[in-house]
Amino acid sequence: MLIRPPQVLSKYSLSTAITPPLSTAYLSGTLHANGHIPQAIDALGEDVDRLTPMPGTVGLAQGLTVDDIVDRVDASAQLIGFSSMFSSAWTYDKKIINRLRQRFPKALIVAGGEHITACTEYVLQDCRALDLCVRGEGEETLLDIVNTYFAGRDIQALNGVAYRQADGSVQVNPARGRIRAIDNIPEPYWDDLPIETYLSRGFGHGVNRGRSMPLLATRGCPFQCTFCSSPYMWGTKWEARSPEKVLAEIKKYLDKYNAENFDLYDLTAIVKKQWIVEFCDLVGKSGLKFSWQLPSGTRSEAIDAEVVDKLWDSGCRNMNYAPESGSPAVLKRIKKQVKLPRLEESARAAIKRGFNLKINIIFAFPDETPYEMWETFKFGIKCAWMGVSDSSFIPYVPYPGSELYYELVKQNKIEPPSDKYFDSLIPFSDLAFAKSYNPHVKDRHLVWARYLYFTLFYGTMYLRRPWRLVHTLVNLVRGREESRAEASLHHILFRHKLLLRRRLEGLFGKSEAGGAQV
Repeated sequence: MLIRPPQVLSKYSLSTAITPPLSTAYLSGTLHANGHIPQAIDALGEDVDRLTPMPGTVGLAQGLTVDDIVDRVDASAQLIGFSSMFSSAWTYDKKIINRLRQRFPKALIVAGGEHITACTEYVLQDCRALDLCVRGEGEETLLDIVNTYFAGRDIQALNGVAYRQADGSVQVNPARGRIRAIDNIPEPYWDDLPIETYLSRGFGHGVNRGRSMPLLATRGCPFQCTFCSSPYMWGTKWEARSPEKVLAEIKKYLDKYNAENFDLYDLTAIVKKQWIVEFCDLVGKSGLKFSWQLPSGTRSEAIDAEVVDKLWDSGCRNMNYAPESGSPAVLKRIKKQVKLPRLEESARAAIKRGFNLKINIIFAFPDETPYEMWETFKFGIKCAWMGVSDSSFIPYVPYPGSELYYELVKQNKIEPPSDKYFDSLIPFSDLAFAKSYNPHVKDRHLVWARYLYFTLFYGTMYLRRPWRLVHTLVNLVRGREESRAEASLHHILFRHKLLLRRRLEGLFGKSEAGGAQV
């Protein structure tokens, strides 16, 4: 049994998309390829129109209720695998795990994901219903657990796991090495997941450009940014699948699901120019017609004018660059290996070719000075004037698993892991909330700064290119998307529609057990 839990978000969250459960599909694919037939539950996709308020927080759980999830688990389940990706969702994930333990007292409950990897000792102490944690990349470890458990052997001897010992202390076993032969990883298994819900309703990680399938072309990231948990989860090894394998998977989805677009979920897809050029050339030679995009963020160093042309000719239409800051001093401190002049050169080439380009900005790092914050503002406005279509602007959040998080804990500048802390992460991209970890900026100043930045960025962009404003308004009316801003607005309007219907039906504020679909 594999469970992808509901999505936890806040009312005005800008960056929470409704995405297919790619990690669950990969785990399911590995088990199926090795003779096992797991049941899979996608709590988000199976009830995407339900929002359940989380008492005592600003959070909303989108998807099946806790009781609905437990009721869908086969009564004979002996091993339950649970995916816990985000620390902001931990208190709700824990609630589900505890309820599963009540219903299935003898089952082995295993959890994995980025949050589990970052907070292994804490989650095992905090959630006594949890038996075993998978740390890092999950496919091989989960397969070993399944094979070992059903063979009656000792699962606690496996690498890559952690568990509570008889005295209550936590044992973290040696880490399992990264999977190097990633071309041999079985493809995601979608047959028992509600993928059609995402395809037919335009849900996905990127901009809605039609029936969109998730795709992973590479794994890992070679960089060590201090605000990111990737080094803790994946290490710094970047591995790419062969372009032929990626294209074969694309063709399969074109034929099987009538896919029209592909969202790459890669942490850092474009690292080596040779790889992306080879992939684009293969797409051109294949004659296949589809669009694809890079919504997670990518490096600009390998994207020169030649690569821009090849990306466009292969069907790529949206890219997301991740400078994070406009201050060279801040970039050095957070170990962000990006040269802003080179990024600007790459962005100009992409904009000239017609790409819809977005930049990621993180504001108010703990040691960022007011002048450095002003440098970031200026950089964002400069990008808007250049023709960048979108920008995120997220106040710095100390996420468990990142280098900066552990530094702040050691300095007693943030509290250790707790339900209160994890719940405070829920509105990290919410327009109405902000928490400052910078001595120069108060919480309310961050809220104002975000509104000011968006006003300046989009005001500059629309002033420079006024036809884009008309285009955006037309897209909003017609329900189309070409930019991430349009996608974010559609998601906010979707949530408000669900909440309004719930209020009108007199259901808002009812207990989860009595809650109904909206």
